[in-house]
Amino acid sequence: MPATWLLFAITAATLNTESVLRSGCDAEEEQIARLPAGQPVEVRSALSGSGGSCYKVVAHVGGKQVSGYVPSKAVDGSGAFEEARKSARDIGGAGKAPGVTAAATAVSKAGRDHPATRAWRLIEASQPAEALRLLEQDLQRYPADPYLHAVAGMAFYRMDNLEQAMLHWKESIAIEPNPGIEVMIRRAEREKTADKGSERMVGNRVVLRYERGTVPEPLAKSMLQVLDDEYTRISFQLGCRANEKVTAVASSRESYFQATQAAEWSGGLYDGRIHVPISDSRQVSAETRRTFAHELVHACLHEIGQWPAWLHEGLAQKYSGQTLVPQYRAAIEALIKTHQAPRLSQLGQNWSRMSTQNARAAYILALYAAEKLVEEKANTGIGNVLRNPGDFPRVEAELEHNLGL
Repeated sequence: MPATWLLFAITAATLNTESVLRSGCDAEEEQIARLPAGQPVEVRSALSGSGGSCYKVVAHVGGKQVSGYVPSKAVDGSGAFEEARKSARDIGGAGKAPGVTAAATAVSKAGRDHPATRAWRLIEASQPAEALRLLEQDLQRYPADPYLHAVAGMAFYRMDNLEQAMLHWKESIAIEPNPGIEVMIRRAEREKTADKGSERMVGNRVVLRYERGTVPEPLAKSMLQVLDDEYTRISFQLGCRANEKVTAVASSRESYFQATQAAEWSGGLYDGRIHVPISDSRQVSAETRRTFAHELVHACLHEIGQWPAWLHEGLAQKYSGQTLVPQYRAAIEALIKTHQAPRLSQLGQNWSRMSTQNARAAYILALYAAEKLVEEKANTGIGNVLRNPGDFPRVEAELEHNLGL
């Protein structure tokens, strides 16, 4: 998977000239302290204001720790920070698409001092509208910051506003070139090209965008009702918060693959929005309903926290009504018995580019493990597990042991 597009290393440096430590990047911001030349500082993040770029730094003055912004030109020894930042610029897709999980992890761990961080976390928690509300003020103060524009673009993208997403991404790369954001621009352009004419319907839990040439209005109404019903069921079972509506996109198979560039075995995709290819234009088939439920589980889990791919795919299969047929169960148990099955923790985070054969094996093992986990937690409920993301590595290790992996 690509690395991240927001990475803020903590780097030791010194000031090469006397500098004013301010509450923001611009010269009119409040003065916090005056730092002498040679002052040791830790560089925490980078920002671009109207007066140029600056670093957020931490320093010790009079025995107290202070933090604020100084001009980037005043900082010596920031090369390590810049190298780390530049080596981690790539942005892949979103949600299950390449790059998003890595981006979210790095931002939450290393980008805590950048104004875009809280907004990014809201986006990852499926609250892009709330993220935009936070970003509006920061963009007014720091209109030349490429990261704020990058995050704003992602928020609009998650809200299915491709035009505004591309405007912010193009502004971001005009300020600072970023190959990963260019990938996202091309992705959005592909979606617009693949769009054969769309309509929208708004439900209680879901906004449905559908391709009018593929999905007649009566079918769209039925789809929206199914999506609302399934989300209500899943949120009750798993404990989703549903702070904002989920967007679902229903299109022809041709448009689906053109827009998402999903693997040939893909029957649906969640990238912050649900994408489903529609082949039956007469009714909501049992297969389409299962696909809706499958992708809604992904949306639900993203609202709650960050989880490994096997749990996403295992629970998505289980709560969409799939069961493991006897021959597959026997095959998995035989692999476990002969120590040929991988550990759950080794399955990785991105399955979107697996071959058909490897994907089938991974999905079977994920469902097998999810069924066992739900069985083990029958008394307390799987929702209790999902309420404690920090404890999940222990739960996963315990499950691996019980499965014999």
